[in-house]
Amino acid sequence: MQNLKLFAGSFLTALFVLPAFCPAQTISIVSGNGQLLCPNCPENAQTFAPLVVQVNTFSGTPAEGVTVTWTPTQQGSTLAPSTSITNAQGQTSYILPGQAFFYSLNSYLASTVVASLSPPSTASVTFIETSVLPTNGGGPAVFASLANTNGIPPNLSGAAGTTNAVSITVYVQPYTGEPVPGVAVALQTGTTGPSVTCAPQAGQPAGAQPGVILTNSDGIAVCTPLFGGMAGKGTYNISVGGVVGAFEPASLTVTAGKPAAVKYISGNNQSVSPGVKTAFPLIAEVTDVGGNASVGAAVTWSVTAGAATLSNEITSSSSTGQVSAYVTPTVGPVTVVVSLVGTSAQYAFTVDVRTVVTTLTYDSGNGQTAKEGTAFADPLMVTVYDNGVPVPGATVNFTVTGPATVSASSAASNTLGQASVTATAATSTYGAVVVTASIASTACAGGTCSYAFNLTVVPNGPVITSVVNSAGFAQSPLAASPCSLVTIYGIGLADGLQGVVASFIAPQMQVFGVSVQFGGQSAPILDVANVNGVESVSAQVPCGVQASTANPPATVPMVVTVDGSASTAFQVPVTTYSPGLFQFLDSDGQTRGVVVRPDGSFASVSNPIARGEIGRMFVTGLGQTSPTLGTDEFDPLIEVDGNWIPQDLSVLADIVVGVNNGGILVVSAKYAYGMVGVYEVDFQVPQDTATGSNAPFAIAVSVDGQLLFGNGSQIAIQ
Repeated sequence: MQNLKLFAGSFLTALFVLPAFCPAQTISIVSGNGQLLCPNCPENAQTFAPLVVQVNTFSGTPAEGVTVTWTPTQQGSTLAPSTSITNAQGQTSYILPGQAFFYSLNSYLASTVVASLSPPSTASVTFIETSVLPTNGGGPAVFASLANTNGIPPNLSGAAGTTNAVSITVYVQPYTGEPVPGVAVALQTGTTGPSVTCAPQAGQPAGAQPGVILTNSDGIAVCTPLFGGMAGKGTYNISVGGVVGAFEPASLTVTAGKPAAVKYISGNNQSVSPGVKTAFPLIAEVTDVGGNASVGAAVTWSVTAGAATLSNEITSSSSTGQVSAYVTPTVGPVTVVVSLVGTSAQYAFTVDVRTVVTTLTYDSGNGQTAKEGTAFADPLMVTVYDNGVPVPGATVNFTVTGPATVSASSAASNTLGQASVTATAATSTYGAVVVTASIASTACAGGTCSYAFNLTVVPNGPVITSVVNSAGFAQSPLAASPCSLVTIYGIGLADGLQGVVASFIAPQMQVFGVSVQFGGQSAPILDVANVNGVESVSAQVPCGVQASTANPPATVPMVVTVDGSASTAFQVPVTTYSPGLFQFLDSDGQTRGVVVRPDGSFASVSNPIARGEIGRMFVTGLGQTSPTLGTDEFDPLIEVDGNWIPQDLSVLADIVVGVNNGGILVVSAKYAYGMVGVYEVDFQVPQDTATGSNAPFAIAVSVDGQLLFGNGSQIAIQ
């Protein structure tokens, strides 16, 4: 039982609440109001035309299927209400019943018909319908007259959309008795040509029939002519009570009115690439309120959304009322508004920007180096283009391969078409990094436009990658020996350097913040270099480092320190000898050994050494001398008779020199005065050796009957 009560309560609640959800409706008169007829006139009996109403939703759309109740009221009789349903156009009608009318002493009888909507709507309109007695002559007992025109309708002339300066006043009265109120007065014209109606009048009831003025209690209707939209010449009639012919027709002239509207003609919703002018102009027409073309009307063109330039603008309407402009957009969608000067009339065109990415070009940020855990100095930037025009708002994706991250996986291009991110080196790892900027596009190969940034992450401290002989650039086991010169390659050896920094006069233990140790012994440094990103340090292996005769040779830990940050120890095999022949790049592009001729000139392809001449070659890695060679020995001197003179430090090793694949006479082998880690070996070119620009040339050390060769080279002989 409780459930039943709850259901009943819910049902009643729904009944009361449901109307609140029904859409609001309006009702207005379409035709039939204010009729004045003589149904019983023997010569011209008339019946009432249907009464027609329009029912709309509150938003103004026709309301189909709505019930309208018609309630007629007539003095002396009772008429039953009836209903009708609106059609698809929201209209329905009612016809007064054909019956005998009771006439009062005033010779006419006014009936009312109320057309109302069903609750909850309270909207309704009232029709006034008047029937007239015939006179003894058979005609209507009521007549109409005009004021101040001698009974003749005035000729009307005016601009479309304006009102006539003088109104038309119509009197409706019986031959005897009181004036007739509620009679419709209207102006009528043909279906083609110019038109004129009665302008809306203050005080008219809601839903009043457009263009109709009802006579007041004095039987007077004042109609102010309102000229229609079409310009031209014609005639008009005055309709009284729905009957045309009470007065003679009069002339009507409607001229074009003031510019009042901007009407779309063509060119809207075009789609073009950035920087490309629209294929067709944007065209609009300036008209008066009636749609007549306005000539010479001033308009303005403006871009109100997006970015674009306008060209070929026509700002004064032509003989057809048209104005136009072309648009070249850069950022879309673009809104272009044409406005009628001095009014609020305007029309807004839309131009879509069709972006096709054709190229993705490099701007900045490539080739950078950053230490672990630090940001790369410059942003990685590319520009997006559509056939040479920057594309703003395009999404560029950034992907990373290697020890780094980027600030965002994608970035939108700015108004210049530029998109950028920043990169940060990873912590505790280093190496090559590739950041690829890409954007999908059918115009690019493979459907993607891209650019690859190549970056490098370097360790916070130096990292050694290799150690080679400074003369022959050989690696183990001919890379290092006591007192020899080595070149150390790595990362982080000379980050802030471009070029070469050499020791001043003699090798120093620290150059450009770099120092080197072999087994704890400091090594003299000849130079520190960073050439095209290749970082190196050239140094002398301390003479006190213990050489190894084992096979393979034992290693010595080498540590490079840069600005106080030390590398991990790099194990370097150190042998007794590591012969290396210094070479140079000759003018013909060939590499040849460095040899000094007897006259002090350098032997070369253009200055070959002669057969029988004694030449001097320069090498490293020939081991100890007598007297003993010390680390960083630069200018060994000896005192003779109170004077200090250069001291010869003869090489202890058995030296072999080869020319044209045969051993030749070694005149002497000693430490080079004024150099560090360099030996000079004098030799004689055999008289019978073959001449030529590229004679094989080599040096070796004889160890226990075995020759330990250095790097092979060549020499020019004449």
